[in-house]
Amino acid sequence: MISKVFMVAALLYTATAGAERSRYTGIKVEPDIKVDFQFYRVFGPDVVSVSRQIAKQGQTQARGHIGMASYQLSWQLQTRPEADRCALEQVRITTRIKVMVPNWMDKARASAAERQKWDTLVTAMFDYESRHKQILLESVSQLGIQLAQLPVERDCAALQYQAWQQGQGVLASTRERFTQLQQQTDHGRTLGVIWPKGI
Repeated sequence: MISKVFMVAALLYTATAGAERSRYTGIKVEPDIKVDFQFYRVFGPDVVSVSRQIAKQGQTQARGHIGMASYQLSWQLQTRPEADRCALEQVRITTRIKVMVPNWMDKARASAAERQKWDTLVTAMFDYESRHKQILLESVSQLGIQLAQLPVERDCAALQYQAWQQGQGVLASTRERFTQLQQQTDHGRTLGVIWPKGI
């Protein structure tokens, strides 16, 4: 059974404050953010058994991990050539977040202690992934502001290139922050994302 929950942010804002004459002003930025949660089934009498099943599933589910999250960030400018410049009308930023986590189907049959172990592990995993998500959402905001205040260009191809450069910079910064989070938390272990011994 796969359960999906989508969250769509329909945030519209105008970036005008502090804009110079040499930059675009009054540009509408429209982020499109969707989070897709998917659950895959696992079975077992205790946490160790369930964790072994997860490890054996390999590439078919969460690549052998307890859970997995993937992120995509893209952007598009709506432009129009004019006599003396390229008119920038709108910026659209698309973000897709996919989180895959296990669903222990027969958890109710396990002891209270085993259920508590599992709940603690899953809570820690969501905490770890939510920190990644927060970094990505901050990047979306940063990119929106940068793209809405691009320097005015006469040529639309040149404007698109400027946007590409800004986007690549934000992507690089996002990857760096992801790496820092992984290092600071030992890939989530300091938050409690720890496999049972013997797995």
